[in-house]
Amino acid sequence: MNSFVPVPNYDPAQLKGSTIILPMVSIGNVPQLTADLLIHTFHFERVGFIDTDTVIPVSSQREDNNQIGSTTPIEVFQSKDRQWTCIQQRSPTIKEKRKSYVDHITAFASQFDQVIVLTSMDASRRLDSQINSVPFRVLGSGDYVNRSKALGIPVLEESSERIHLPGSGLSRHVYKQLEDKATVLIMFALEGDNVQDSIDFGNYIHRVLELEQITQFTPPKSWEFLFGTPFNADLYH
Repeated sequence: MNSFVPVPNYDPAQLKGSTIILPMVSIGNVPQLTADLLIHTFHFERVGFIDTDTVIPVSSQREDNNQIGSTTPIEVFQSKDRQWTCIQQRSPTIKEKRKSYVDHITAFASQFDQVIVLTSMDASRRLDSQINSVPFRVLGSGDYVNRSKALGIPVLEESSERIHLPGSGLSRHVYKQLEDKATVLIMFALEGDNVQDSIDFGNYIHRVLELEQITQFTPPKSWEFLFGTPFNADLYH
């Protein structure tokens, strides 16, 4: 099942050897906001999109330097050195097509050696041990889990054999299909103004992935109209 459509002049073979960052639609859309920060701060290039009818159709003009074309619901970006590939999903999954969505996303992600799943969990449903701790957790095995633990980020507490990720959308299903190569980075959040959450999550991701040094994150132009930012008076004329 190959649903990846590359942009003109991009060779899909360049995906090989890259690590994919996979933000899941979850509470507060924190992973999507964080993906915005990563894509725009580190100047990831749009290299294609996932062709699927499992998400709500959406389109708008592009933000990257007035390039020709429009956005699609699930786009694929890559760093200039091809080390990192990042998906950005702009609309929710259609309820009746959730299984097909998981199959499409995991089929694409499975070609990568390492998968970093970003998700948020409902902070109102934390355990006592989670309330009295940092707002991050990690799930999986391997180097990124060890790096997280070295930064003081605990492994997600599991009270049973079934992984419980309230508020995280389809994250559990995606993780189960990619478990051998996936690490899940988690932030507890609530619905509302999640800009600061995405910055905090981005700082955690920046450190654990050991990305290039920056002084601050660069948000996209679309953030000018996010909840919590000053309103544009022209909208009300």
